[in-house]
Amino acid sequence: SASDMFTKRDLDSGYDESKATKIKLSDSKTTVSGDGAKFSSENGVNTVTITKEGTYILSGKLNGQVVVNTDKTAKVQIVLKGATVSSKSTAAIYVKQADKVFLTLAPNSENTLTETGEFASDNSSTVDGVIFSKDDLSINGTGLLKISTESGHGVVSKDDLVIASGTIEIKSSGHGLQGKDSVRIAGGTITINSSNDGIHSENKLGFVYIKGGTIKITAADDGIHSGNNVTIDGGTITVTESSEGIEGQSVDINGGKIDVTSSDDGLNAASPSTGNDNTNQGPGGPGGGGDMSVDENAYIKITGGEIHISAEGDGVDSNGNFDVTGGIVYVEGPSRGGNAALDFTGTGTISGGVVIATDNGSMLQSLTAQSGMNTVVLNVSSSSASEIVVKNSSGKVLGTLKPSKSFNNIIVSGAGVSESTISYN
Repeated sequence: SASDMFTKRDLDSGYDESKATKIKLSDSKTTVSGDGAKFSSENGVNTVTITKEGTYILSGKLNGQVVVNTDKTAKVQIVLKGATVSSKSTAAIYVKQADKVFLTLAPNSENTLTETGEFASDNSSTVDGVIFSKDDLSINGTGLLKISTESGHGVVSKDDLVIASGTIEIKSSGHGLQGKDSVRIAGGTITINSSNDGIHSENKLGFVYIKGGTIKITAADDGIHSGNNVTIDGGTITVTESSEGIEGQSVDINGGKIDVTSSDDGLNAASPSTGNDNTNQGPGGPGGGGDMSVDENAYIKITGGEIHISAEGDGVDSNGNFDVTGGIVYVEGPSRGGNAALDFTGTGTISGGVVIATDNGSMLQSLTAQSGMNTVVLNVSSSSASEIVVKNSSGKVLGTLKPSKSFNNIIVSGAGVSESTISYN
C-alpha cells in the first residue's frame, strides 16, 4: 500500500527557512550562511560539501558540485530555490553518505542540474548520474527541476528512489530515473526523454511502484523496467516511444490511465534470467497458447484502470499467466507476423473488466472467460476499420477503440458481449 511506500516526510515538502543554512552559489564567490556546510575552490573545482544533518537552501549558479558526506544516521534536506549547478564528468549533486536525503523544489522556483563530458570513477564507484546517491533519495516540492546529461543517467539512487511531488524534466543518454532497490512515485509531473530506460530498477528484488502523478516517457529501450515487480495503482502514464513499454518479472496494474507505444512488447512479464522475449511461446489458437514451460514467477494482472497499448511486438506478453479482473484494456497488436495482441505461456483469463484488441492473426490467442464473462473472436479479413464499438446485451457501450493499423481479427472479452454487440466501420 501507499503507506508502506512513502513516509510522512517524503510527502511533506515544508521547511523552516529561519533555521536553515543558506548557500548562495556563485562559483569561487559562493557563500555559506549557517552551520553544517563548507565551500572550497581548489584547482578550479568549486565544491559545496554538506557535513551535518539539517536543512540547506541553495540558490544562484555554480560550475561545480554539491556533495553530501555526513554520518550514516543523518537526514539532510536540500532545498533548491532558483539553483543552477553544472558539473563536468561527475554528478552535480552527489550523496556520498547519509541516512536519507530529501531534495525539495521550492515553490515557484526553476532549478537546473546538468553534467557535461564523460562520467569518471571516484575510486569506489562510477558516479554516473546528474544526481547520484549512494543512499536513499527523495524528491518533493512544487517547483521545477530540469536535469540533462549526454553521457549518463538522470537520477540514480543505489538504495530507494522516491519521487513524491514536483515538476521534473529529464533528458539523459542513460536511464531517466534509476533506483537499485526501488523507484517509488507518489505524484508530480515527470517528463523523461531517455536513450535507455525511462524508469529502471536493476536489483533482482528491485521494484517500481507508481501511485499517482503525470508521467510522460520517450525511451530508446524500456519505458518502465524492473528486475522484479512493477505495480501501478494510479496516475497518468504516457509512453510515447519505447522498445518494451512496461516490463517486470511481474506487472500489477490496479488503476490509472496508461498509454503505451512500443516497437516491441507493450506489457511484458519475464524472469530476468530468461530475458524479455517470450521465446517459449508457440503459436496458439483462441483461448490457449503453446505447451512450453511456464515461468511461475512471471505474470501480468490487471484489476483496474484504463490501458491503451499500441505495439509492434506483442501487445501483452507474459511468460506466465495473464489475468484481467477489472478495468478496460485496449490493444492494437502488431501489423507484422510472428507476434500477437495477447501472448501468454500460462493461462489467460478474464473475470471482470473489458478487453478490446486487434490482431494480425498469425499467433492468435484470446482470454478464457470466467464468472459470467464472454470472449468473442471475429475474423474480419484485413480490415482497416477506423472505429470498433463494443456494447453489452443491454446496449450499453463498454468501450470504443479507434485503430491506427490494419488488422485481421477483433478480440473482445467482457460481460454480455456477443458477435452482434460488436460493430466496426
